[in-house]
Amino acid sequence: MQERIYSIDYLRVLLAAFVVIGHAGLGRESFGVAGLIVLNTVLRLAVPLFAMTAGFFLFRTRLRGRYWLWVRRMAMIYLVWYAIYFVFMGLWDQSLRQSLRELVLGFRHLWFLEGLVLGAAMMHFAIPRGPRFMLATGVVAGLLGLAMEYPAVAHLVPIPLELFRSGPFFLYPFMVMGYLFAMQRDDAASVPWRIPARGRLIAVALAGLVIAMVENTVFLTMVSKYALLEVQVGMYLMAPMIFALALGMSAPATDLPLGTIASAVYVIHYLVLHFANQLQPDHPLGPALAAFFLPALLVLAMTRLGRGQRWMAQLF
Repeated sequence: MQERIYSIDYLRVLLAAFVVIGHAGLGRESFGVAGLIVLNTVLRLAVPLFAMTAGFFLFRTRLRGRYWLWVRRMAMIYLVWYAIYFVFMGLWDQSLRQSLRELVLGFRHLWFLEGLVLGAAMMHFAIPRGPRFMLATGVVAGLLGLAMEYPAVAHLVPIPLELFRSGPFFLYPFMVMGYLFAMQRDDAASVPWRIPARGRLIAVALAGLVIAMVENTVFLTMVSKYALLEVQVGMYLMAPMIFALALGMSAPATDLPLGTIASAVYVIHYLVLHFANQLQPDHPLGPALAAFFLPALLVLAMTRLGRGQRWMAQLF
């Protein structure tokens, strides 16, 4: 049985914090355009790294014959939380067409869950064809996503955000990377390449950071201060290098359900921010802290009480 990789658990909690910071507006409020360039480079790593984590754990899920059970569970979580947001945010006043559009194309931050379903479905057909085919399809999908995003964000072509920020063109390439890391870790001979040494991983990650910073600088200064890139070329260098570094790190063991906490923060934080911002706070820091700690405390309370374990397993 594969040992638990605590460094990935800690990484997931950090990524959940990144998502909260981004959605709370702390970057734009606190640091201006220069800070936004840095934060849009760093915080955007949450989505690709979350996707890599999903792909990594899908390897074991598939070996246990539970691949499609996982896919159905992700779809169920997406639908349940869409219904929760629909009710608590009072979205029944919007048109049926808008509601269906959001449901099909991905509602707010929950698009990630739907994207995992689509990405996993694509991987199901790519996995039997081997790692080279998987990597090739991931590269093609990623390039297509970038080719749509750049002109769209530059206001040259009216391509909807939901098309390039999606399971097929954004999450799939990173899910493939995560799956291939798991294959290599399970059997090094099953993948025709090796994980580079730590020094090279850091160097490539830094190169990706520079590239992504340049991308964000160009768009945020030459296009618009609202021209935020969802997907960046630099991500494709940074994310796999950071993930490889995390896999090689030793982290202290813990009984805390860090994975569940990260998932709970991701799905619940937007609702907390919605209600907190209705109080018209003077600064987004308060709502951001509430959006992170309330879901985390909810998970810890349910765990300590020894109740609701199946609920947690189903909802997060």
